[in-house]
Order: sequence, then C-alpha cells, then structure tokens
Amino acid sequence: MATISKLKLEIKKGSSVSDVTISYALCFTHCERMAKSVFVEHVSLRADDPIDNHLCSLGNTCIKASKACIPRKFTRKIKNSILNEDDRIFNRGDEVYARVRITPFKPSGKKADSNIISSHF
Repeated sequence: MATISKLKLEIKKGSSVSDVTISYALCFTHCERMAKSVFVEHVSLRADDPIDNHLCSLGNTCIKASKACIPRKFTRKIKNSILNEDDRIFNRGDEVYARVRITPFKPSGKKADSNIISSHF
C-alpha cells in the first residue's frame, strides 16, 4: 500500500489570513507503479481537541503511481477565524494539524432513470 512520509505543516501568520503549507511525499510500491494504480488523495486541516474537528480541506484529487516517491505540496491562504476555532469558545490557543488520507481508487457503477411517461400505448 502507498505510504505518506515526511508530513509537515507550516503556518505563516498574517493579520487576518495565514499562509498554510502542507508538504509530504507519497511513496508507491513496485507493484503499484507497474499497475499505474490510482489513488484518491485528501488533504485537510484539523483541530486537536477532545472532539477532533475538521477545519477545512486543502486538496481532494486523484494521483497515479508513476514514480517511487512523489513530493507533494499544498499552500493555501486560510482565514485566521478558521484556524482560531478554540479562542472563540474557550479563549485559549489552538492546536492545528494536517491530515493526509490516501485510498485506492475503486471504480463504481452508477445508474440513472428517465422521467416516467404515463399513457395508453
């Protein structure tokens, strides 16, 4: 199974918006590269609280296993009001971390039905 390594979160604080950067490497097995396997990659920011809270998504995309390891980097401007989720309630500092989830892509079928026409044919 593909692995995530060297995961790092950086936040450069601004007055109302901060620059958030998440960087890591996705590494694939030899068999995944041979099969050109596709994975769904989801990158998010979360608050480390008793109730683990999702703050925002930075990426949700598909990626193909083409090299042994692929460096990844997401940089977004995030409002401080999103990062400052504890201070609004408890008037204390915040604990924010990045989560990267990678899952094998599995195609699934879909169906659709048209409208119904009622008549005597």
